[in-house]
Amino acid sequence: MKKPNIALLVMGLVTLHAVTSCKKLQQLDAINGKRSETANTTGAMLPYNWKNVAIGGGGYVTGIAIHPTQSNRMYIRTDVGGAYKWDNQVFTWVPMLESLSTHVDGMALDANAPDRVYLALNDGIYRSENTGQSWSKVMTATYNGNGDMRWTGECIAVDPLTSTTVYAGTRSDGLYRSTNTGGAWTKIASVPNGGANGVRSVVIDPATTVSGRSATVYAGIPGTGIYRSTDGGATFAAMTGAPVSPNRMQVSNGKLYVSHSTGVTVWNGSTWKDITPSGGAGKNYCGISIEASDPLKIAVCQRYSSFNNPMYRSSDGGTTWQQMNTAALPITKTLEAAWWPGGWFSSATAALVFDPLHHGDLYYTDWFGIWYTSDAWAAGSVAWSTRIKGDEETVVLTLAAPPGGASLYSGVADVFGFRHTDVNSYPSRLYNINEGFSIAFCETQPANIAILGATGNDGTGTILATSANSGGAWTTRTLPGGVKLGRIAISATDPNKMVYVAGGSTGAVYYSSNGGASWSAASGAPAGSVNAADVWSKDFALAADGADGNRFYIYKSGYLYATANGGATWTQMNATAIPNKNSYLFVAARPGVSGEVWVSLDANGLYRTTNGGTTFSKVAALTTSTAFAFGAPPSGSSTPAVYSYGTLSGAKGLYRSTDLGVNWDRIDNGTQLFPAGVKALAGDRQVFGRIYVGTGGRGVLFGQP
Repeated sequence: MKKPNIALLVMGLVTLHAVTSCKKLQQLDAINGKRSETANTTGAMLPYNWKNVAIGGGGYVTGIAIHPTQSNRMYIRTDVGGAYKWDNQVFTWVPMLESLSTHVDGMALDANAPDRVYLALNDGIYRSENTGQSWSKVMTATYNGNGDMRWTGECIAVDPLTSTTVYAGTRSDGLYRSTNTGGAWTKIASVPNGGANGVRSVVIDPATTVSGRSATVYAGIPGTGIYRSTDGGATFAAMTGAPVSPNRMQVSNGKLYVSHSTGVTVWNGSTWKDITPSGGAGKNYCGISIEASDPLKIAVCQRYSSFNNPMYRSSDGGTTWQQMNTAALPITKTLEAAWWPGGWFSSATAALVFDPLHHGDLYYTDWFGIWYTSDAWAAGSVAWSTRIKGDEETVVLTLAAPPGGASLYSGVADVFGFRHTDVNSYPSRLYNINEGFSIAFCETQPANIAILGATGNDGTGTILATSANSGGAWTTRTLPGGVKLGRIAISATDPNKMVYVAGGSTGAVYYSSNGGASWSAASGAPAGSVNAADVWSKDFALAADGADGNRFYIYKSGYLYATANGGATWTQMNATAIPNKNSYLFVAARPGVSGEVWVSLDANGLYRTTNGGTTFSKVAALTTSTAFAFGAPPSGSSTPAVYSYGTLSGAKGLYRSTDLGVNWDRIDNGTQLFPAGVKALAGDRQVFGRIYVGTGGRGVLFGQP
């Protein structure tokens, strides 16, 4: 989902009462630090409630589908954040793929079976018979939900005359047809495999029939053209004069409308006609939609990797056009999330769809979410509003939960990240730069924070900024010359003392005693400990001691290095190496205790030292630890909660320990499987039991008892 540089989820009354009372008792027990379960190393399942930390959009929504007969039955697909259905009762998008892939490359609805949905996931076609509550795989094929041309579509189509006939365009293996609702598929030999991106759009014209199904079917192949069948999909032939690179297609009133790489074209059954808006010839058009109640009313939109992509409307079939968001036809914008910049509108716009049951209702999807107007044909100005509640699609790079002030800081791709003071309300944007990949705070003065960000995902334009008021105001600091990416840490007691490790295989270590105003090269520190080539690296090798303001730690290749003088000089602490990192690396110091450091080594497990790194012991219960974090202790205890996304007794899951890793309980309910991946963990330092999970496309989830 990466974008070019831009600064910027009935019983009887007695039973119900008993269940409710039981839940309340469990919640009170958790608050008071009591345990009704017996902790053990086999991982008792603790009931946890899971939902998203509210952020609001933030990722590429690549398609939208609205059912033709069921009011407000809508679905969206995203490139890395899964697919959602619209709940009109609470005006919220509800995720449908919490146990499947989050990369969605196409979708289709069945006009005659309102609860049926088809999705193209990276490994094939899936079908749901219950509006996305459960899924069955009906075809194996290769797709790429985060690939090029993911904004085109849709590559699946269901015959509006008969649910039994379904077409599926693939990325590299041409077009397939099923005549038994996806039970079996036959490749259509007369349609080519489709070059670099395959068959990206399939539409059906039900005007004429063959053997009970629609006779005319169109298949669009970017870079190749459009193929048409007039015998119910048995054979196809290339259409002479068709656009070479179609993006999206729609059939309306017997005509085929096509948005393509150089304009907008319509096929009337015998000839092609160019209806590109005046002045827009040669431009790349993607979104296109025709009103169901009036086929002369059309909306189209260009697609470029920028904001304010030109959007047009026509009420005479494309003879004349009006461009929205201009002086002649202005727009107003209502933003649900206050952190959205006012200039965001129509960015890399992918899909444009009229609601077939509500005249004038128009939706579009773009880089950051979904927009909606209830009157696309308004005479004076068109009022647009975001419709992003529940759509959570940020890619998390890092998380940090301080012991006071904000509940959480998140660093994410594309929009830097956020300060979260209420997990149920939209946050404040933390900093105005694209990528937020390292966040640190002072343990005893947590309003003091430091961040590393960049304009490019390769670290281009890396900056350091510090704040003494939780990100309310910032001071940009100077980093040592020529460095980028890396990690930052702040002393546990003195916010002026910081250590910076530059990214890359030869990245050096620097220290500052004046809050980053100036830097000096460290002595004895290992080079290349944060071997990061981009912002997605999980080499979190640097940590400040949990109590001693002069001590910091760096892990590299099985060894822990420490400094006792604020970063000036470093010493290798352990003579006997622990395993090297396998993939993800997280180093963290126990809050409030000096010399205790934990090292999470993904497939190589979790290790702990209580003497500053001289010796280590492995946390025996866990065979793997992909991510790791400390959290607030139970009431009446000073022992922090410990969280790990790891493997215990052969079961991969999210676990919590309240006795420093001796015993663990599973807290993901066995169903919260994090299909977008676990990219970061942060235990809430102010609320016992609450854990934040940063994902690779579903934003930040949080769970609590």
